[in-house]
Amino acid sequence: MEKKSIHSSKDNLMVSISGNKEKVVVDMDVIKRAELSLRAISNPLRQKLLELIELNGEMGVSEMYRKLKIEQSVASSQLAILRRANVVNTKRDGQKIYYSINRKRISEIINLASALAK
Repeated sequence: MEKKSIHSSKDNLMVSISGNKEKVVVDMDVIKRAELSLRAISNPLRQKLLELIELNGEMGVSEMYRKLKIEQSVASSQLAILRRANVVNTKRDGQKIYYSINRKRISEIINLASALAK
């Protein structure tokens, strides 16, 4: 019978199986970044923002919060999460920042989620 052991530190998780010399080391920073990406697109308000951007191709924050009837600060904080997850692209024009969908990144996240859901 295989014996499994798990050891963790602040930054890494190591899994080993007795009888097998291979050890799997998981960088927890990578897991946390993946979690950020999945959580970013699973939030209903952020999904609405992404849908709105997709419909319009490119939008500024003021247009978004008006159309969704939310506070500007709420829209900005939600867009910051989407930026950190790299699911939106930004383009600055003077004082304004315009947002567009990063299709490549969203496709990567969807592929990862599909693989994990099997």
